[in-house]
Amino acid sequence: MSLKLTPIQRETLMALISIYRKKGTSVRGDEIAALIDRNPGTVRNQMQTMKALGLVEGVPGPKGGYNATIKAFEAVKMEEVEEEAVIGIWVNKKLVENSNVQEMAFTTVRHPGMCRTEIKIIGDMRAYNIGDNIVAGPTPVNKIVVSGEIIGKDDMNNVILVDATDVETLPKRPVGEYMDKFVIMEGGKSIEDAKEKMEREKLESMAVLEEGEIRLVSDKDVLLLPAEGRGDERVGSISKSTISIDMNTPLHVAIVKMREEGVRSILISDGDKKVGILNKVHIVDVITEDIMDKIQTR
Repeated sequence: MSLKLTPIQRETLMALISIYRKKGTSVRGDEIAALIDRNPGTVRNQMQTMKALGLVEGVPGPKGGYNATIKAFEAVKMEEVEEEAVIGIWVNKKLVENSNVQEMAFTTVRHPGMCRTEIKIIGDMRAYNIGDNIVAGPTPVNKIVVSGEIIGKDDMNNVILVDATDVETLPKRPVGEYMDKFVIMEGGKSIEDAKEKMEREKLESMAVLEEGEIRLVSDKDVLLLPAEGRGDERVGSISKSTISIDMNTPLHVAIVKMREEGVRSILISDGDKKVGILNKVHIVDVITEDIMDKIQTR
């Protein structure tokens, strides 16, 4: 049977855990009192009671204070994780320091016009106020990002209620499942030849062999230039070097790399062999088709 905490015990324990996560050392009573805006004497009295309950342990000495026990984590329904992921939280476009997400729960999934999310916070609840815009994520496994407006707040249980305007995620599957077909052309061919081939194959990007290197051209590169009288120029002259990534790389990692490089397309490799092209437009097409297939089969 789980221990039932009083409101002030829960508030004090959550403050102790939050400060400890930030400091990594024992927490003094006056630090807890300042965080929860209580009298230090009140906090000391609560600590004595919770020591008797086995929820905290005292650490003597000038650098002493209090530590939460495993029983304390169980009492506030918080799992102690040895190497936990840090889930970013932004309030009004500013990163909230020393905070993390403990839980996310979608509470209105059956409502046809409402999406409410309860987010349990680890950290100082004073950083969150009703009416604030919030973004939380991505979660470590499914890369879920929730954004919306804070419409409710439970300081005692460290929970905020969010009217979620967007819930986004990226699939965990590897980039090999999202790559476009690999079509390559000699760099000596004309831009007009490339334009015709890309239109015929319906490609957003195409590989070009130029000076022994496999480079890329985009549909935007080749579609406009013939109209400017440059259709006879070598396609290799407008091809661009790019990075390649292994076909087993998770999609979200590839997207981050594409953003860092400032490119719309990259090459996909299987070992030393180039086997495909990852293009932002094609990613969206594949994800959209996959979602529609799942919806239509239900």
